Amino acid sequence: MNLEERLISKVKPEVLKALKDHVEIKYSSSYKAIIYTLTDVEKYRDLTIAQVSNLLTFLPKEFHPNGKTDFYWGDYLLQKQYQI
Repeated sequence: MNLEERLISKVKPEVLKALKDHVEIKYSSSYKAIIYTLTDVEKYRDLTIAQVSNLLTFLPKEFHPNGKTDFYWGDYLLQKQYQI
């Protein structure tokens, strides 16, 4: 599977930028774990509850899900063409 098929290529660029700007320096291990996780799976649904929890812990509030459906399908994280 190539990088274009990985979840990280489907994530909104502003989400990746927010993680880089707000997490990379202060929490480098967590940042690396999040990036590895996004690179390791193909779909949002492949993430474990612990991985989603880790992501939400470090993601700025403005990028958190808006309701159960947004959380369940990952639309808060994904570019428009990958949203359900």
